[in-house]
Amino acid sequence: MKHSTIFILLTVAGCFLWLWLFWRHRRKRRNPFDGRTKLPYQRRHIMTATEMQVYDTLLEALDDYMVFPQVQVSRIIETPPNAENFYWFNFISRMSYDFVVCRLDGTPIAAIEIDDATHEQADRQEADNRKNLATEAAKIAIIRWEVGATPGVRQIARIIDKIDRKAP
Repeated sequence: MKHSTIFILLTVAGCFLWLWLFWRHRRKRRNPFDGRTKLPYQRRHIMTATEMQVYDTLLEALDDYMVFPQVQVSRIIETPPNAENFYWFNFISRMSYDFVVCRLDGTPIAAIEIDDATHEQADRQEADNRKNLATEAAKIAIIRWEVGATPGVRQIARIIDKIDRKAP
């Protein structure tokens, strides 16, 4: 055998050995939680200052409804059990609404989004479109207000009352 062939075979074998050792090491990587480790979590605010202002306005406007902040989309929209369930669940997973308005029996009738400048980015517009389509398919109204353009108390009450009368 030529020296170059032997060198190539040894190099390939060395690469495989290195990959195998790397893979084996990754599998054996220790879980950092041993029961004594201080966990790295910190409390954070559930809403931004803007969202808090809108929430206060919603609570004032909607006495006859329940208003929930920061609701995961999959908590109010479900996918039918079938072979494509995983695809449709992933279509909405990791998305949330700023607010969800429910009747007093817990039925969601509207989702409210407060859009800031980041919603002008292409990837956010695509995610917003998916969220809009999924919400509308579930027969839940989706409302979008720009930051600083939240309607007043009476107007919000009228908007939600109109939605409630049309909702199933």
